[in-house]
Order: sequence, then C-alpha cells, then structure tokens
Amino acid sequence: MTRSEIPLSVTAPAVIDHGVRPPHRHLVGIGELPPRDIFRILLLRPNHRLGNTLLLTPLLTELERRYPGAEIDLVTGCEAADDVFAGFRQVRHIHQLTRRPGHHPLHLLLTLLRLRRNRYDLAIDSTRGSRSGRLLLFLSGARYLLGLPDSKRELRDGGAAWQAALAKAPEHFSLDGVYALRCAMGLSFTDNADAWPLLRIQLRAEEQACGRALLADLLGHAPDGDRKVIALFPNATGNKRLSGDWWLALVDALAATHPQLRFIEMLPAHGQSQLQLRFPAFYSSNVRRMAAVLAQCDGYISADCGVMHLACAAGVPTLGFFTRNNLIRYRPRGPRDEALCVADRTPAEVAAAADSFIRALSD
Repeated sequence: MTRSEIPLSVTAPAVIDHGVRPPHRHLVGIGELPPRDIFRILLLRPNHRLGNTLLLTPLLTELERRYPGAEIDLVTGCEAADDVFAGFRQVRHIHQLTRRPGHHPLHLLLTLLRLRRNRYDLAIDSTRGSRSGRLLLFLSGARYLLGLPDSKRELRDGGAAWQAALAKAPEHFSLDGVYALRCAMGLSFTDNADAWPLLRIQLRAEEQACGRALLADLLGHAPDGDRKVIALFPNATGNKRLSGDWWLALVDALAATHPQLRFIEMLPAHGQSQLQLRFPAFYSSNVRRMAAVLAQCDGYISADCGVMHLACAAGVPTLGFFTRNNLIRYRPRGPRDEALCVADRTPAEVAAAADSFIRALSD
C-alpha cells in the first residue's frame, strides 16, 4: 500500500501525539442533547464526492431550525463544498481535507489540532459506516458527540433505547444525521415524508436570473410552457454509467411518445458530449452556475451521480436511473422526484416506465 492509498482511519492516529488522542467516550444518548447551550457545532463528512456533500444539506437545514443561534463548521474533502454550502447562513468555516490524507500528514495534523482548539459544543458524524468520520468525531474534543450507533460497542453503550430507535430510522442516506439529531434531542419520530428536510443548495435570486438567461441562450429563445425542457446528464462513475448509445435510444423513445419535449445536455467535468452534440450542451466547472441552469428546466434525467443530487437540491423534478440495488438509500427524494431500476432493461422499456414522470411535468 502506498502513502496515497492509506485511509484516514489509519493515517490520523499515526500523526497525532498520544497526549492529544482522547480516551473512549460514549455517543450522546436518546434525549441527552440539550435544546439550548449549543453554539459551536462541527459537522463531519470527510468525503470528496459532490453527491455525498449535497446529502448533508438536510442536516444543515435541521440544525438551523433547532439551533438558530449557533455557528457551524464542516470537515470535508469535497473541493466544491464552498459552493454547495454558500447559501447556508450559519456556516462559518469549512475545514478542507485532501483526497489522500496519507499524502499530507502535516496538513491533517494541523486540521485536527484546529478542531480541538475550537472547543465545539457538538460534533456530528453525519452518516453510518464512515470509519474516517467516526474517528474524527472522537478526536474532535467536542462536549457532545453525535452519530447513529454503528459498531457492536456503540450499540452496547447506547442500550435498548438506541436499538429501538434504529429500528425506526429512515432508510435514505441524507436523513441519517437528521434522525440522529432528533433522537438525541428526544423529539418524536414521524412517518410523514413532508416533515423531513430536503436537499437544498439555496440559490440566490440573482443566480436564478442568471440561470434563466443561460437557458434562454442555449435554446435560442426564452423557455415556453408548451415545450418542456429536460436536462440530461448521461454520465456516472463505474458500473453506474450507461453508454451513449443507450442514452440516444432512450431519448428517441421518449421523443416518439412526447414530441413536445426539448432536451439539453449537461456536460461532465471532462467537457465532452456523450450524445454526439445532438442537443444544446452546457458546461460549467461552477456547481452553483450548473444548479442555476438546472433550476430553470422542467425536468432532469440521469443515472445515480452527484449531478443527480445537484438537480434534486436545485428543486427541479428529477428522475434517477439505478443499476445497483441501492435505490432506496440514494434515490432523489423531492416531492416530484422518481427513481427507476434500469439494470437489464432496454431503453424502450425504461422510456415506458418513465412515462408517468414525463406526464407529471405538465400537471
């Protein structure tokens, strides 16, 4: 294993002096987090992916509601984090980790020392299953440590109350931290989907206006109500990616049934069209500019990826295609969003399954 491959969960203890490492501490229990006297909050998500970063926004919305007088710092590895969180009024500082902490042990050590000097009232590991996030939680030195119990030891320490609460936890990734916070504050559980905060990027009015102008330039005219504009992002990582030919066949099938549709292509980071430039194409390395254009579209379709979560956060009705068995955990969850499992399905079959989503855009 090279230094660049060493995970944070291994690197951090190696670069921290034994006098700095805290003893084992319990996670905060059910109903143990006070509704007041929490002013310095640290939110931990040491991950570089855009989608995972956007999935933090419901927790930020919840924190602003529960602790309106607090300041929030974040630890992240996402280079776009400043843009993602720019619209949240309580975010004070973003501690940026490198993608490969083992490559920069001094930077990691200085970040950890800064965290401890801030003497946070509350530190939150925002999701289950992140060893790096849990390690940073226990090294933060915060007065209260919050996260959904994950290991056998944490489940044993949490007792029957946490085990009963976990049985009712919502399945979506973006609600892990929200549910943990509500349980720790002793708030009642609700099955009402409307009671859970959504992904949001908080676009400003001037950004929305810029998005409208950019979309009009792409189309050659201002969007009208007769022809719905669908943004496509035909790209994803690994086996989540569907081929360009698959996407072109899907668009042909959709257009045959819904000739009133207009399509635009959102280009990936490498800036090259995946659809042979058949449609107006938009490229931007700025997350907020891309979100502003998406917010003006009538709908958005892509595979499971960070831009799918960006579209959801921008408030555009979003249809996500999933090739893995993680649809419930990562699906877009806006009020008009849908998700389809497309593994082993032809473009024509997927277009037929997407018909209800397309028709709903005209309602």
